[in-house]
Amino acid sequence: MILGWIAREVGVGSLLAAFGWGALLAGLLQGVPLAADGHVTGVGHVATPFAALAGLAMTALVAVHGATFLTLRLPAADAAPLARTARRLVAVALAAVALAAVAGALSDRVRAATQRPLPAVLLPLVLVAALLAARAAHARHRPGVAFAATSAALALPVAGVGAALWPYALVSTVAPTASLSVTDAAASGPTLTVLGWLALPLLPALLGFQAMCWWVFRERTDGRAPVYW
Repeated sequence: MILGWIAREVGVGSLLAAFGWGALLAGLLQGVPLAADGHVTGVGHVATPFAALAGLAMTALVAVHGATFLTLRLPAADAAPLARTARRLVAVALAAVALAAVAGALSDRVRAATQRPLPAVLLPLVLVAALLAARAAHARHRPGVAFAATSAALALPVAGVGAALWPYALVSTVAPTASLSVTDAAASGPTLTVLGWLALPLLPALLGFQAMCWWVFRERTDGRAPVYW
């Protein structure tokens, strides 16, 4: 009973996190009410059809990615039906991405805030290609390739939004001169120098630990391990 309640809470929380991440990216892409004093007024700017559809699209992408990861790590007998589920979820994700793309193209705010239209146009197309590649990989029983494709599909929205807004990090919808550029948002030179020296010894250790975790758990789980990373 307790484990079931925890599982439901974790599931709902994960869905809300995925939806919120998609809505946040959409909010950045359609601009924010950034005033000249550097403050964003209110949160109502996120409550748009485009943000809602982008949140649903991100939720669908996360669901596809999660199902694909399970096909890669669960026992082969359990992975086969999950692969079929993942292929169905790909169709849902394709529809959600298409709806979000149409809503973005029709949004005056998105068109006004976008600094580089080409990345904004290419993002849905590359996303569709990554999802189709994942679906084809599942059909060929190649979960590793499918996982790489869904990983790319999850990373593409972040890269696409950043490229579409460049050279700005935040585009103001109320005062164009108040838009925050990437240069202004970046840390100062001395701060980056200190962080760089701190990261120098830590980065190899973090990468090594991550590689060790993947190596230790590289095989499919057999159900005997109480915790699986």
